[in-house]
Amino acid sequence: MLRLKELREQLRLNQEGLAVKLNVSQSTISAYEVGERMPDLETLIAIADFFHVSLDYLAGLSDVKQQIRQSDLTADELEYLYTYRQLSN
Repeated sequence: MLRLKELREQLRLNQEGLAVKLNVSQSTISAYEVGERMPDLETLIAIADFFHVSLDYLAGLSDVKQQIRQSDLTADELEYLYTYRQLSN
C-alpha cells in the first residue's frame, strides 16, 4: 500500500487509530504500510472510502485522488463534456 501511511498521517492518525476505524489490528496496518501484506478487495474499498480516494490513487497507479462520477456533474457540465468529446483533434 504505497499511499496508506501518507494518507493516515495527513489525517494525523496513528496506526492504532486507523486500525480501530477499519476494524483490523494495528499490526495489520503496519504490515500493509511496509508491504508485508496486501489487504483483500473488501478492505481496499473500505480504506479508499475512509480516505475518500480512488483505488487507483491508493495503489499509486494515479495521482488523481478521486475520480469524478457522472452523478457529481450538473446537467450543463455533462452537456459541455459531451460537446468536448465530439470535437476533432
